[in-house]
Amino acid sequence: MVTTSGFTHAPVSRFLILGSIATSVLTSILDIKHLLPIKPTPHLWPYLQFSRLLTFQLSYTSSTELLFSTALFYHFRVLERLWGSRKYASFVAVVFFLNILLLPTITLVLKAASLGVYNYIPAGLATVAFAALSAWRDEIPRLYRYKIVTSTGTSTGTGPDGQQVPGIVFSDKSTTYLLAAQLALSQFPYQVLPAAVGWTIGSAWMGELLPGGLGRWRIPSWIVGETSKRKERGQYEGLRRRLEEEGSSADGMRNVSDNVDRVEGSGRRGFGRQILGYFTGS
Repeated sequence: MVTTSGFTHAPVSRFLILGSIATSVLTSILDIKHLLPIKPTPHLWPYLQFSRLLTFQLSYTSSTELLFSTALFYHFRVLERLWGSRKYASFVAVVFFLNILLLPTITLVLKAASLGVYNYIPAGLATVAFAALSAWRDEIPRLYRYKIVTSTGTSTGTGPDGQQVPGIVFSDKSTTYLLAAQLALSQFPYQVLPAAVGWTIGSAWMGELLPGGLGRWRIPSWIVGETSKRKERGQYEGLRRRLEEEGSSADGMRNVSDNVDRVEGSGRRGFGRQILGYFTGS
């Protein structure tokens, strides 16, 4: 199977990875990591720092989370190539803004249910990563499976008597799920909730269950460097006119050439045929 390496035809994935790395390094240099996570109490109340709702997803506070997240986004570049950059960017934008509403709300509910024990929202794009993981699971098929044999004595798939050798079956997707599990278990248990919210949003997107037709919403095409359909139609219309003009001019030149050949052919007729043609009109 021929695969495309790197970030070819995946500008959104490149932006997510390089942006996450750049913002994480910048916040570490400026020593402002403490401004990213959210504690509903006291950040949202009584301090009223609602600006944190817009910034807590922009950077990671842990290099481990950054590593696993960027590795996942690199895996998901095949999803962008399958969907196209515009649809994938729209998906990321919808998940990003829905997470601003859902994650703090659910955290407040858990805070009240746990009598104030659960009071932390970790920073980073874990929700976007798990939403993309949900879509990637449905859209990208597995290529192969393999088994790790747990018994001794044989390394084949079946034993001497034809019975299956006990072992653990994996697929080419297993390593991606392992990275996602490590990301979800970091800062346990606080990173589990963003992972669950992201998986739910991704599943709702794939099932077209998001309210207001958000699953069909698309960002403007110029954001990802694509031309609009109207502009494409204009380009194709101009190309069609040009081809028609060239075709008509070619037909005209062909007619002129035929007339010239006919005249030259008549000029090359013998004297007797010319006299005969004068009386017969040919």
